[in-house]
Amino acid sequence: MRPISLKVRTFAAALIALLFFIPLMNYALQQAYAASIHQATFERLRLLSLTLISEFEIEGKEVYMPELMIHGEFNLPDSGIYAVIHNYDIVVWKSMSAINWQWPEINTFPVPGKSRFETLPDNQGDKYYFRYSYTAEFETDLGLSPVAFHVFMDKSAYDNEIAQFESTLLNWLAIIAALLLLLLLFTLNTALNPINRLEKEISSIKKGSNRRIASHYPPELETLKNSLNHLLSTEENQRERYKNSLGDLAHSLKTPLAVLSGMKSLPEEGREPVFQIDQIIQRQLKRAVAGAGSRWNQNTQVTSAVNKLTDAMEKVYADKFIAIEHDIEPDTEFQGDATDLMELLGNLMDNACKAAKSRVLVEVHQAEKFIEISISDDGPGIPEDKKHLLLERGQRLDSYESGQGIGMAVVSDLTAAYQGQLEISQSELGGAKVSVKFPV
Repeated sequence: MRPISLKVRTFAAALIALLFFIPLMNYALQQAYAASIHQATFERLRLLSLTLISEFEIEGKEVYMPELMIHGEFNLPDSGIYAVIHNYDIVVWKSMSAINWQWPEINTFPVPGKSRFETLPDNQGDKYYFRYSYTAEFETDLGLSPVAFHVFMDKSAYDNEIAQFESTLLNWLAIIAALLLLLLLFTLNTALNPINRLEKEISSIKKGSNRRIASHYPPELETLKNSLNHLLSTEENQRERYKNSLGDLAHSLKTPLAVLSGMKSLPEEGREPVFQIDQIIQRQLKRAVAGAGSRWNQNTQVTSAVNKLTDAMEKVYADKFIAIEHDIEPDTEFQGDATDLMELLGNLMDNACKAAKSRVLVEVHQAEKFIEISISDDGPGIPEDKKHLLLERGQRLDSYESGQGIGMAVVSDLTAAYQGQLEISQSELGGAKVSVKFPV
């Protein structure tokens, strides 16, 4: 499974937080606003009730109230604010607004000195009203008389105000969420920009464009940059020491082997082992200096190498009149040592020219993650029972009559050193097709 990038992880975490935060904030604000409106409604009805009490007078059984109330909503029919006054269980007064209004049935009254605030439906159950009731006692000729003051308010206006607030709130929260996401994307890009720059510099070093990471980075990445530069220097110095040491070893062994092979007293049966020792030394030296470590800071144009080898092969095999064709994607690069590429292509093209009748095809294709080099010929091909021997480590077909085995040991070693893949198949030209694939 491919790891998820830091940018996607951070954005997903923030998005999940927003998905929880926005609904919770919406709920909290709605509840707070509803509680505030509910309290404001209570205070308003309480003040209206106090107005009724201040205007109310009773003498005996006669009740006196002004024709027009100070608060005009009591004077307008169906204004949404209604008042009813009970003396005991008898309605002794109702506001002008309640003339054509059938108020909800009132079954209970607060005890004197107490109030009640509640929501109740009308008699048909179609509409709801707020009701604030307060019972006061008035001195009459007959003694203290309890009078209940009821103020009703249509709940529709309250509900409409709540709904309008919720709609406005949702719109604003959506806008805020979108702005937060845009701000988050901008912040992520800004925060991760140094990492992207570092990645590009590492890629340029891998391709051979640069040798070291030179840009300045935040303190968190500066330590990583210094560590990578130190690693590159160490790898380069180590590779150079390996080459020098192996060169010295080759030089040291070359002279004794030359002397040994030139001795006239050396038996004939000893010359072949001496020659094999020399070949083994050369092959192992070549294998030791190749590999993934040598890919850093090196970039080789494949087209140039193929053209040089094609010129050489046409001269070597001029008597066979072989047509060497190319199918190479432009600007294809091999991320490794130029000598290694020449050695690998040289062996493959030499084998193909030896086996070919008249045609050799060199194909080079580059994908996002790998580069593939294929050499095909129209020769007799390689028998199926021999192909696996060429792919097995340590196996040699140097004596195979078609010449395909010559140099395959070097090709196999170089391919393995660069973490590549070697494949032998049937060519469309009729002969063998050897393909090597390297990661990029």
